[in-house]
Amino acid sequence: MRVFTCAALLGCGAALSSAVHAQQPPAELTTFLQQRIGLDRAQLASIERGDAIVKILDTENKRDVAVFGIIAVDVPRESYVARLQDLPSSLRTPTRARFGIFHVPATAADVESATVAAQDVADVKHCRPGDCKIKMPATDMQRLHAEIDWSAADAGNQLDAYVRRRLVEYVTDYRTRGDSAMLVYDDRGGVHASDAFAALLTQSPYVYQDIPSLRQYLAEYPHAPLDGARELLFWADDSMSGVRPILSVTHMVVYTPPELSGVTVVASKQIFANHFFEGAFDLMAIIDRASTGAKPGSYLVLLRRCRFDNLPTAPINMRGKLVGKLGDQMRVDLERQRVR
Repeated sequence: MRVFTCAALLGCGAALSSAVHAQQPPAELTTFLQQRIGLDRAQLASIERGDAIVKILDTENKRDVAVFGIIAVDVPRESYVARLQDLPSSLRTPTRARFGIFHVPATAADVESATVAAQDVADVKHCRPGDCKIKMPATDMQRLHAEIDWSAADAGNQLDAYVRRRLVEYVTDYRTRGDSAMLVYDDRGGVHASDAFAALLTQSPYVYQDIPSLRQYLAEYPHAPLDGARELLFWADDSMSGVRPILSVTHMVVYTPPELSGVTVVASKQIFANHFFEGAFDLMAIIDRASTGAKPGSYLVLLRRCRFDNLPTAPINMRGKLVGKLGDQMRVDLERQRVR
């Protein structure tokens, strides 16, 4: 299940709360989908047939992208969540070349297969603060110039070793200090990854209004406990055709909130990406669905929000290209979940 890297809904609080409190989709869920998301009757009927419905939502910030998706599956929520927590299986996707789960504490073995894409190696060599095609802090740019022999035949291997070491250091620091440890991207001026995430979370009122325990945990990690939650950090190398591969690190939480009956949520917070995204936040809700005959099912509702770099629109509209791919990818993800 690929629910990682971006999320969102805008102003859905009370409607979503009343919708997911029921053991089967009531009229409030239909109202939510029609009035807040803008689905029509034909789309609602498609959901009940098992089709994936995906929609790009409006955002206030032009650099933000919000994508909504929903699909119905003939699997009980408890069974779906159990499959989800089979992490070696659920984190594997067709677009994910490699991934690894960080143990506690993080070790070098966790990142032994992490590599830098060949097309990025030459770009890293020429990185300077304010002029870099890779998202990284200025301190790393300086260290890379000092520590790697770029004239050597194995410069790429040296860079891989450096990145693996830094991933372990970064996750260790994040687990100790939370958002204050998140990177500052100096590729195009100092952008704090923690500020980007805080903005995305603030613009996700459903988390604040419906799941205050999760909101507090995300905002105050690692100092706010979340009883009953399962969490992990993982790195991934994802590729969408036509754009550069993205190396990312994600903090994922699986949680059945006491505030909501019949619901399990999966929150995914990006804490690093080397391309395109200053921040990303996903929230998936697995919601009990009315039984079809004797077979209970679930709704998978995915809200994905990302904040892009200031991507160029000419001569190639890179932002438009990526937005289209995010929508397409969500549809593929949801359809794959239905089949599985």
